Amino acid sequence: MTQGKLHYKVTLCLMGDKRAFGPGVAELLEGVRRHGSLQGAARDMAMSYSKAWTIMRNAEAIWGFPLIHRYVGGKDGGRSVLTQQAETILARYEQMNEALHAMAARQFQQWFNDDELYKLRKMEG
Repeated sequence: MTQGKLHYKVTLCLMGDKRAFGPGVAELLEGVRRHGSLQGAARDMAMSYSKAWTIMRNAEAIWGFPLIHRYVGGKDGGRSVLTQQAETILARYEQMNEALHAMAARQFQQWFNDDELYKLRKMEG
């Protein structure tokens, strides 16, 4: 472990029978909010539109309601906006994710701080 400093990784995924919500869906929704389209969100993530559409369709099927309102055509072209449910889920996910990472940071510092690593290295095999 001399190549890099020890760190941790925590990823929050909300699960049903399949993944209902995680970092990818959250990033797509944030992109839709920012760009007004799923296509713009997918482009930001270097993801094909068809993959983004599949991810969103699967998430909506798991939740049982739409996450995006889609408006087609018109003189200004189509656009998409988040549903109120999606806004609520996204806000709660972000709050839970922040709390989870804060707790993980505290636990990591307690169990794997420099003093604890020093003790581990001095233990006999």
